[in-house]
Amino acid sequence: MKRSSKGFTLIELMIVVAIIGILAAIAIPNFLRYQLRSKFAELRTNVEAIRKSEESLRQGERSVCANAATGQYVTLAATPTVGATSRTVKFVWQAGDYVAASALDWNVEGGTYGVYSAATAAQPAVVAPTVNTCAAPLGDLGRAMVINAQSDIDGDGTLSKVAAWKPVRNNLGAITTVAPAIASGDNTNCNAADTQPANVGDGQITTCSADNVF
Repeated sequence: MKRSSKGFTLIELMIVVAIIGILAAIAIPNFLRYQLRSKFAELRTNVEAIRKSEESLRQGERSVCANAATGQYVTLAATPTVGATSRTVKFVWQAGDYVAASALDWNVEGGTYGVYSAATAAQPAVVAPTVNTCAAPLGDLGRAMVINAQSDIDGDGTLSKVAAWKPVRNNLGAITTVAPAIASGDNTNCNAADTQPANVGDGQITTCSADNVF
């Protein structure tokens, strides 16, 4: 009795390998871009956390340093203090970084891809012993603020950047003190002056750099 042998021919195997190769060529880059987008989402999340902490200070009565004027935003030095902004891997925070964040009631665990900072304007007039400037890692107090976050997550040498502005407005809604400019760099999606664009609302978290579509 003759037995028939069943199996794949060489052509069928080559077709299967080719299909797997095509699927891999599509899936792997998409997966890598998904990873980068997930890492980049950290910047927006932490800018929002800093904004909420700053607003809590602005609307509260807590002094962020001895004799500091209350009801103000506060400058935050670049945190973590690593001297560079390349974040293809997370940087584990050091003791001084936690001190800076905790002064704002901003809590971070483990580390970050981004470097975060805040600047202020419209310092309050004070009478001794009240002060309008704190010692580092904080700094000047003020009623206008900008928050800046940046990182080179994809390691291409161009910083991705996220920002949020909060100017001073009068009771008619007109700006009386503009929010400070963000750090210079790739602000393609905002404006060349590094200031709050007309189409960006107060406190709105905005991706300013073109280097954010991975």
